[in-house]
Amino acid sequence: MLPHSFVAVLSLSFAATASAGVTVLFQNDGNWTSHAEKPSALLVSSSGDAAADCTSYGESLLGCDEVQDFYEQLNYQKFIGSIPEDGLVWSGCNQSAAANDSGLQYTLCTNSAPIVDKVGPDFSIYPHVNASANGTTFEGLRDHMAFRFMGIPFAQPPIGDLRFKYAQPWTGSFVNATQYSASCMQFGSYNGNSLGLNPWGNSEDCLYLNVFTPEVPDADDTSALKPVLFWIHGGASTSGTGTDGNFDGASLASRSDVVVVTINYRLNIFGYLSLDDEAIPGNYALSDKIAALQWVQHYITGFGGNPNNVTIFGQSAGGGSVVDLITSPRAEGLFDGAIIQSGSKGWTKTQAAVAASIEPYIAPLCNGTGTARLECLQALSADTLLNLTSEGGSWSTVIDNDFTLDLHIAQIAKGRQAVNSVNLMLGFMPEEGQSLVYTALAPNLTTFREGLDALGPVSGGSFTEELATAILDSGLWVVGNETSSNSGATVYPDAYNASISVSSDFTLTCGGSQLASVGAASASFESMWVYNMERAYALPWYNPYGLCSFPVGQPDTPYYRCHSGDLFEVFGTYYLFDQPVRVPEDIYYTNAIQDMWAAFARTGNPNVDPEYLKVRGYDSTIDLFSNWEWPEFSTWSPRVASLQYPESSYTTLPEQQHCDVLLPYLSS
Repeated sequence: MLPHSFVAVLSLSFAATASAGVTVLFQNDGNWTSHAEKPSALLVSSSGDAAADCTSYGESLLGCDEVQDFYEQLNYQKFIGSIPEDGLVWSGCNQSAAANDSGLQYTLCTNSAPIVDKVGPDFSIYPHVNASANGTTFEGLRDHMAFRFMGIPFAQPPIGDLRFKYAQPWTGSFVNATQYSASCMQFGSYNGNSLGLNPWGNSEDCLYLNVFTPEVPDADDTSALKPVLFWIHGGASTSGTGTDGNFDGASLASRSDVVVVTINYRLNIFGYLSLDDEAIPGNYALSDKIAALQWVQHYITGFGGNPNNVTIFGQSAGGGSVVDLITSPRAEGLFDGAIIQSGSKGWTKTQAAVAASIEPYIAPLCNGTGTARLECLQALSADTLLNLTSEGGSWSTVIDNDFTLDLHIAQIAKGRQAVNSVNLMLGFMPEEGQSLVYTALAPNLTTFREGLDALGPVSGGSFTEELATAILDSGLWVVGNETSSNSGATVYPDAYNASISVSSDFTLTCGGSQLASVGAASASFESMWVYNMERAYALPWYNPYGLCSFPVGQPDTPYYRCHSGDLFEVFGTYYLFDQPVRVPEDIYYTNAIQDMWAAFARTGNPNVDPEYLKVRGYDSTIDLFSNWEWPEFSTWSPRVASLQYPESSYTTLPEQQHCDVLLPYLSS
């Protein structure tokens, strides 16, 4: 049984500095099926009366019988210095409260806020909280696991004469951040809320971000700031949103003690149009991402985040955006870590190539040049422009000698002085291509050639007849009982699996492998860590033929580790979509992924500090690291972490002989 006031239980070797503010205490053990029932409390630090502190949040002092539920959380607060060694934590057990030598007292209050456990809840029932930074007050919400501030403008609306212009900074003294904003203009799954993922709709006025944090510090306190994880969504640069429930940051923030930022950025023609002239040069989406990072530098301390410890991470096209930022001189100094999840080597084109792809569709509407043509395009309706994207266009970051200086691989090959200074982590899903081609390939595919022919249309024309011939002539892909004179051949059980392998390697894996190899050879990064995910949990709406996940209780059932099969693990958001725990290892693997991602954000190294794990009570991750560590990737030791639970292992970059055939045909 705990004493009435919680006293120091750790012997720390450093002098702790007290911080002021309010923290949500929630012992996130990763079991998403019971998040709503787990106890949650507030830790308030102030110079006022304990009971009054709780009342100011609409709560009461935490009862004696509940204090023991937060033993590990309080230990951790001492571990990081948020509570000083001599600090007493007051609860309903105490009749009075007194400040310590710093003038602060620490109070445990109830937290009656409900969990956000579905997309599009009624946010009016959640208690409000204010955060302040640089003269601006942000009014957000408190939930069961964290604080959330939604729909924060980071740039002026890119409408009217700001359409097809670089993002312009937003300024203001107050932001109501209690509702999500609209997503950016797009077709697909996030248009019309067809899959229940986007009840907030789409708009050209869409440059907003969201912040999830376990702590709102006192406005004057900048001690003990937390790492920032800055998320860039994917969607082929044509769809997606930072408000996607998959990327709700509350679970990741509470489990990992980090500040999570998710952003919107302009998509398709609105973010990527380039007409190869000074009036419409392109790279508007890249300017949005940089503007959001600049917002982080200016305001994130008000949410407990450290502007000097920012890690950008993204998946698919979002991973490609990470490569954009690593190589962009405009992004220098805005982050110090980067994680590329299934992002290949990024995608760049010349301005002329993008212009040529859209010119036939724009010319009938606006056939002038320069400023006159820009003004014509700015006068068109947003829907008119969006409709053009369904007809043609190639949406990519462009080489403009300003935001982007060269092809990404060429820039990285120039060495450390040519890229932004970062620790880099990157990796793959083994069968990315299964879900990427969706139903263009069918499991009953009869011949390998038939599969290769099907890849052309779904690749946007980049998978050519010439490439298909090169693949067949190489003898590296062997189906069934066929034979090959190539000693490096890989044998696949059927044409479907061989075709998925080609799709995976061509679309994502070979580009990512090339980035890792070139980055290591040129010593372009402060450190590099490469992984291959051996486990996956498919998004329920992105699971072609039901083959991207194994059934509940049947982990030995063969399945594909598909593209996007890592998103639930990174964010832990299964509970927003009523997903079951298939086996307990789903929980432990998710815990480990979040712990490693956060360790990388905190230190630039994904190997998790064992003392941190011990203090937090994260036993399942302790077990994973008991006889394994993640190796740093280099030319002299090109080992790749093979991530799985209960045992992770080591592998090498995948399919290098295959990549030798495919890479000459990869654009950018």
